[in-house]
Amino acid sequence: MSTKVAVVTAAADGIGAATARAFGAAGYCAALIDIDAAGLDAVAADLTDALPIVADVTDEASVADAIAAVAGRWGRIDALVNVVGGSRPGTTVADLALDDWNRMLALNLTSTFLVSRAALPHLIAAGGAIVNISSGAGVRGMRANPGYVAAKAGVIGLTKAMAIDHGPQGVRVNAIAPGPIRTPLMRRNRSDAEIAGFGNVSISGRIGEPEEIAAAALWLASDAASYVMGQTLDVDGGVATQV
Repeated sequence: MSTKVAVVTAAADGIGAATARAFGAAGYCAALIDIDAAGLDAVAADLTDALPIVADVTDEASVADAIAAVAGRWGRIDALVNVVGGSRPGTTVADLALDDWNRMLALNLTSTFLVSRAALPHLIAAGGAIVNISSGAGVRGMRANPGYVAAKAGVIGLTKAMAIDHGPQGVRVNAIAPGPIRTPLMRRNRSDAEIAGFGNVSISGRIGEPEEIAAAALWLASDAASYVMGQTLDVDGGVATQV
């Protein structure tokens, strides 16, 4: 049996790094994409067969080069996990500059489109799977973060569109909507008091860890989820079920 290959974006830290390690532990070869070369090398050192690729996933040419490097190394792609994203809360539509709006869409939505488009021929050939990391904000909204909310809602819509178009070609496409997760991004955007308070809004009574999102992504990409298509899985400790 051929070794399977996973491509993970934002793989230098947080959810992306945890996802790369989860796929590596499951026996996948792992292509790690990020702009942080040192972070990529650190994660790659934990894996048996990894290819760190420094690339900007908001740039079409950079994405094309990255996917070509993966295909050149292993000749196939079985799973793509689009983790790249970023949030900058603090403004409403009334105050949001157009450049900041465009930056949020490029980072969170266009990146998912570009990497998926480049990888699709290889995924179709392998009968592979795409897992897109959206956000609970894309499902329920969020105060003072309109660009991020719109982009993450767009990821959910794009997931459904790709599932409809490419499911018949053998590619399963699903998304995950994480709740509050203890990532470097959260620590940059929120105070310690805010982070501690996030646990109070979930049934679990705590915030999540990157490894819990990684485990969900690994399952969605696996044969165990072969009948799951076009769905968005809430992994949020029960935030979505609260009244």
